[in-house]
Amino acid sequence: MGGIAGIIRFDGQAIDVADATKLANRLAHRGKVTSRTIDQGILLNFGGDIEVSQASSSPVYTTADADIFAGPSTQSFVQTYRDNGPAFLDQVNGDFAAVVWDTTQQMLICGRDPLGVKPLYYVHQAGRFFAFASEIKALLALAEVVVTPNEHKFSEYLTWIADYVPYSAETFYEGIYSVLPGHSVQITADQLQIRPYWTINLSRFSGLNGTDAYASVFNDYFTTAIDRRIKGKIGVGAHLSGGLDSSSVSCVAQSLLTKQSQPALHTFTIDTQQPSADESEYVRAVLAQHPMQQHTVRPVADVLESVLTINRLFDRPEHFIIPSSFHLSVSLEAQQLGCDIILTGHDGDSVVTHSFDFLDELFDAQDWEALLLACRQFISPSERNLSYVSPNWSSLPDRAKLEKYIVYFLGTKLKKQLQTRPIGDVWQTLRTQKKAFNLSTTALVAHVYKRVMDKLAHRRLISNALSVDFKKRISPGLGQTTKELTTSLETSLNKPVRQILNTTNVICNEQLNHIGAHYGHQYSFPFFDRNVLEIGLATPLAVGFDNGRGRGLIRHGLKDVLPAAITSRLTKANFVEYGNLSAQQLYKATFDHFSTPGHPIWGIIDRTVFTKIVDVVFNPRIPVVKKTRYNWLLSRIIYLSLWLSSLRNDANESGSIR
Repeated sequence: MGGIAGIIRFDGQAIDVADATKLANRLAHRGKVTSRTIDQGILLNFGGDIEVSQASSSPVYTTADADIFAGPSTQSFVQTYRDNGPAFLDQVNGDFAAVVWDTTQQMLICGRDPLGVKPLYYVHQAGRFFAFASEIKALLALAEVVVTPNEHKFSEYLTWIADYVPYSAETFYEGIYSVLPGHSVQITADQLQIRPYWTINLSRFSGLNGTDAYASVFNDYFTTAIDRRIKGKIGVGAHLSGGLDSSSVSCVAQSLLTKQSQPALHTFTIDTQQPSADESEYVRAVLAQHPMQQHTVRPVADVLESVLTINRLFDRPEHFIIPSSFHLSVSLEAQQLGCDIILTGHDGDSVVTHSFDFLDELFDAQDWEALLLACRQFISPSERNLSYVSPNWSSLPDRAKLEKYIVYFLGTKLKKQLQTRPIGDVWQTLRTQKKAFNLSTTALVAHVYKRVMDKLAHRRLISNALSVDFKKRISPGLGQTTKELTTSLETSLNKPVRQILNTTNVICNEQLNHIGAHYGHQYSFPFFDRNVLEIGLATPLAVGFDNGRGRGLIRHGLKDVLPAAITSRLTKANFVEYGNLSAQQLYKATFDHFSTPGHPIWGIIDRTVFTKIVDVVFNPRIPVVKKTRYNWLLSRIIYLSLWLSSLRNDANESGSIR
């Protein structure tokens, strides 16, 4: 837990006592408040202290919500700032939201960690004041803040995009912004500047060579990351799904607790009662090797109530396709058990990747012999079901599988080449590959036909249900995002940074932070530790590819702590069926609520398109695997409608929302 807030005035007016009181009250659940009045404002810290330099003539003040795992401690932010200036943020390996007030410069500097684990929001009225807080609800309470929904955000929120979306500084409220992860915001009376600070140093791994060397460094960094997170904690909990990421976190944490003679880890497993999502076999394998205190919980039964709770806690609509009844049920159980931290392996596969890009690397090098071997290794495991290549994949003979996969892979690559190279060159490349891989003309023609039919089918897919009037009225938002930072890092490193820093990851981090603060514990993400992240990016694709298994860094690095059933696992649980049931349940529970003609959602959504989405979600003849985007679209529309209703109710009570 923990949090920060404050107000700096640039117009010479005194801080409104009522505003300071509202800031303190709205964030009281984050810890005991400490406040300090400074020359132009007030700083608050919840659960911690406000630091001030000893130089009385030109003091520097810092308030921070910080969990530091290497580098300066929370008590040395001021000195680190004095030594490094605004670049001090890049010196820290930790989860933090930090604010510095430099009296001499009359400048406020706000920053948060590169993956946005610690949230930080602000409102700025140029020449008048700047206010910041760990939760938006504290800013909404200020007398000079007019609460207005940000319709630009609706378009982004309601449009299905099968790609990594940059994290935006815009929130669901006009005039209230989020500090971008890996960035600082520098404010004076005259201007506000947003600057990226995050750098990634991979050169320190240049001396490593071979799988064992990379795996050993990963083991050290990952173990240290977890050790520093659980140090001093009274009750340690962890998500345990049975997947490679959660099992890695749980097994390493339990090993450390055992060595330290600490109470056993509390592990939390979600039981959706859906066979397709059942991972109990792997959970049992983990528990057989490590004596943990296992708790199997079910999602909160009332899915509607869970969505309303998230909307209230998070000050925005729920983010996930499957409502966070998952996380609420875990947090409720953890609260009763007295856990003060919950470790999660969330999106570890964006840091320690499958490295299937190794195939692309071989293609670009035109190493056809090595590419053929890698493709054969990739498809060889019997449990790898590539139904996206062929719907009857599991029944195909080995030779047919290999040919179909190679044609699929080459077709994807050649399609991209057609966008930048003459068709004659691409045709010659295809002829060379046809010979090198011994491909039949029949297989190539069949693939082309399938791609054409898939493209025609894709045109009929719905990407959003936004009405024509709404699209005309609302132009795309042009605000600050993380895109420039991720593009710059990817260009300099030639590494996929956007799969780590993106909207989905950051919103998950923020949302869990809010949930944890409400229920009295901290959520922590060991895979997002700076050292772990950098060794993951530095690892050669050939090491990660691991002869077709993928994620070699974990399989080799943690082979002595993970059960064999986990290190050999290639499958993942499928939550599509549960997501479909949740979407149906949510629709039935809310239909009467938002179906009335006067509901504000119908100023945004086209009813005809919405009806088509509902029909797909409830159609038993359509395979569940084809419903993912429609479950997503339906759930998002309902989430937003519930959020808009809550704003309307608040307006009726206070009259302050327009």
